[in-house]
Amino acid sequence: MELPAGRLVSGSEDNTLRVWDVKTGRCKLTLEGHVDYIKCVAVTPDGRVVSGSKDNTLRVWDVKTGRYKLTLEGHTDYVVCIVVLPDGRVASCSFDKTLRVWDVATGQCTLTLEGHTGYVWCLAVLPGGRVVSCGSDKTLRVWDVATGQCALTLEGHAGSVHCLIVLPDGRVASGSIDKTLRVWDVTTSQCMLTLLAVLPNGRLVSGDDDDILHMWGK
Repeated sequence: MELPAGRLVSGSEDNTLRVWDVKTGRCKLTLEGHVDYIKCVAVTPDGRVVSGSKDNTLRVWDVKTGRYKLTLEGHTDYVVCIVVLPDGRVASCSFDKTLRVWDVATGQCTLTLEGHTGYVWCLAVLPGGRVVSCGSDKTLRVWDVATGQCALTLEGHAGSVHCLIVLPDGRVASGSIDKTLRVWDVTTSQCMLTLLAVLPNGRLVSGDDDDILHMWGK
């Protein structure tokens, strides 16, 4: 299950998580245990909350009692993103340049994924269960979480890549401090589209492999 309908969980620099009733705006529960900023939160299919923190740990919470059930230790720097895998495990990434895959029932790290040469900023789950990550080494990487192997490295950004999202057709969009977004085919590692910086008048300019620049907006 997920959180009860109408509930939202948030993490804060005050080291706590809070569960909210979005209809009334009231905090229903405060979860305490981390000793530094909380950077990310995810909810597993069975309703457990998993948080990642600047204290280098993940914690698994019971939102009925407000207590944490497990502390997941292994990362050696900030934990900045968590995603839930189709099999119920979670994957996390860290400024320690690694990804880790966890069994949240036992607290065991089942895989450590190494390959990035800088901070790993963000993760997303692809159709089929592979994981894509991005980092300060200017790359995206596609991982097989069954074997721990890096299947593809996507190169093209000129700066640290801080965010990504999986599109409905399975392609991946990434955002970088190089002031561009790129859309990738993760089956071929090809960049299909580059979205350039916003113009002063608020319009967007995009370039495609048709050799044409398109201007978007009013």
